[in-house]
Amino acid sequence: MNVERWLKTRRTSWEKLEELLTLSDNKGMAGLDRHQLQELGRLYKSTSADLSRARALKLSHEVQIYLNNLVVKAHNQVYQTDRNRWMDLFRFLWEGFPRLIRQNILYLVLSTLLFLIPAVGCAFAVVHDVKFAQLEMAKGAPLVSDDMWNTIQHKRMWTDAVADSSPTSFSMIATNNIRVSILAFVAGITYGIGTVLVLITNGISIGTVFGLCYAHGMVNRISAFVAPHGVLELTAIFISGAAGLVIGKSLLFPGRYKRLDAFKQACKIALGMFGGTVPILLIAGCIEGFVSPRTDIPADTKYVVSVCTAIFLMLYLFIPRGVEKAKI
Repeated sequence: MNVERWLKTRRTSWEKLEELLTLSDNKGMAGLDRHQLQELGRLYKSTSADLSRARALKLSHEVQIYLNNLVVKAHNQVYQTDRNRWMDLFRFLWEGFPRLIRQNILYLVLSTLLFLIPAVGCAFAVVHDVKFAQLEMAKGAPLVSDDMWNTIQHKRMWTDAVADSSPTSFSMIATNNIRVSILAFVAGITYGIGTVLVLITNGISIGTVFGLCYAHGMVNRISAFVAPHGVLELTAIFISGAAGLVIGKSLLFPGRYKRLDAFKQACKIALGMFGGTVPILLIAGCIEGFVSPRTDIPADTKYVVSVCTAIFLMLYLFIPRGVEKAKI
């Protein structure tokens, strides 16, 4: 038996089964017509037979895992009872979202670098020459506005007024953070160029403000403000940027797929990555509204919160859970 030929022949059926399973995930079994339901049952049986054959032939571990996961998912769909959407959401956030991040870690690294390199570079530039912060990215729009410059120069924090209105500021802050993340994600449609610009410009903005605060002896205050929520907020933005880069890459380099097909596949991945950041951003916004601007909370306590959020994210995103899906 020619194993390579068999795999090539059967892979079409497996991909068709995956498409039907994805459709039933999105619309439920009620969303499938009679022909699709019959096809789902037929493909489930044939794929189960393929799994048995793969085990008998002792094919690669990756192939067996892939087929096993496919058969299990198909079995759950074919013989499912009433679905619990809340359980599906929990399962995605607990297993699916972290798995997507691990599978697309290179995009996350690139997104992070596109933000951090300009941020660090601008911070050092301002420390060396504070006039750098007066450079205009657009006509009449300096890197640091005159109002913020005066506030920092007089050693005041623009966040002090927020401390007395935390419940109100929470919704505004959370909305702003989600807006930046949405922009970084959606801008991927511009072949990734817009996503790159969003990450770079936000890095430049934050880095310049940090540099100006350092130059005026305010770095401890701004660090204490950013620390509690910064890890969660920036990570969510980096992930959203990574999702935008996934879309951009599919449009620039579709590979063996048609550009539209590559785009559709990338959108499924990118939507999952972006969707998983929403709870993270909401938590970050809550901390930024209720904890970060509080002057009655010691800086050491805020740094402890920062460390705890960093540990939480590392464990959440990079500790495998459930059955990992292998690619063939």
